[in-house]
Formats: sequence, C-alpha cells, structure tokens
Amino acid sequence: MAALHRGETTIGPLALGGRTITLVARTTALHLGNDERGALHIRSRPAHVEVLDEDGRRHVVRIRDVEHALIAAIAIGSAAGACALRIARRRMERE
Repeated sequence: MAALHRGETTIGPLALGGRTITLVARTTALHLGNDERGALHIRSRPAHVEVLDEDGRRHVVRIRDVEHALIAAIAIGSAAGACALRIARRRMERE
C-alpha cells in the first residue's frame, strides 16, 4: 500500500534589514508499506520566496526548477564528450 502526500513546507521567517523573508518549498512524501514497517521517501523542492518589506507589501519571487535542465545538459555533455573521445582515438589509430 502506497500513500502519496503533497504539501508546502516553509522555512523562516527570517528578518533582515527591515524585511521578513520566508522560503516556501513543495514537499512530496511517499510512504510504502504499513505503519510499523514501512519505507518513507521525502522530496522537497524550492517553490518561491516571500518577502514582506517595511511598508507591509508582500512580494513573491518564484524559483524555477532547474534540475531537469541540468540533468539534460549533463547527459548531452557526456554524449558529446564520448563522441569526441571516439573520434580522437580513431584519428590516433590511423596515424
């Protein structure tokens, strides 16, 4: 039996220079098995930062999820590096 729970987690508030800053993250928890002998996996990703300035105005700054872009860039870079290494080895063998 698996149970998936999604919610928001906040860190803060932190007061700096007259501003109050709070980090908000999306949290996903997956619980597998029964309550006594189950496994728990928790994943948290930053969602946005809330800033409350001295005048009481609230600003929300979104945080983009760059994890997928970084993984794709690493995979493409690795494939390009492997191809370049093969080409270099073939050239060395011909000489």
